[in-house]
Amino acid sequence: MKDKFNLVGTKIYEFSLPNSRGETINIRDFENKKNVIIVLFRDIN
Repeated sequence: MKDKFNLVGTKIYEFSLPNSRGETINIRDFENKKNVIIVLFRDIN
């Protein structure tokens, strides 16, 4: 798939989020990993 936004290889802003176990995970914990998938769910009420 072509990267139509030219973002592949671009560093993102640092952020932290809780995982499913309640532990805080920082995006930099995944630096230099081959693949990282981030799924964000929006609460729809």
